[in-house]
Amino acid sequence: MSENGVEILYRERVLPGLSFYVATIFVPVAIYFIVLAFSADAAIIALIAAEILIVLISAIASPVIELSAMNLRVGNANLPLAVLGETLTIARKDAFNERGRNLNPAAFVRFQIGVRGLIKIQVNDAADPTPYLLFSSRRPQQLAELVNKLTS
Repeated sequence: MSENGVEILYRERVLPGLSFYVATIFVPVAIYFIVLAFSADAAIIALIAAEILIVLISAIASPVIELSAMNLRVGNANLPLAVLGETLTIARKDAFNERGRNLNPAAFVRFQIGVRGLIKIQVNDAADPTPYLLFSSRRPQQLAELVNKLTS
């Protein structure tokens, strides 16, 4: 895979988990019942349109993780590999504390509902106040291994 002449070594669009879509089904159903008062056909169309819209917006808003030999991009954050330090995968049992009590307010975070894998990457740049990146990934071990390989 190549983008702008730079080979992409890893790419992932982190879509929400199934729990997000189960929870959001209530919105189209509510719209269905509101529109049903006016027309049964329009209510079905509104239900389908609302669910399609939710799926499209969730896909568009989902962060993309891209790793090349030169940089790492997580959503709108783009960092050269030269400033990246130790990369860790966060165990599921530690994820709650990492996202809460242990979280540094200056850290870059990008969580995705329903995605349990977490990666923490130290930022070693004196000009950047961000101490680390903490973000969701469906394949955290694979990404961490690649980043550590490229930054060592």
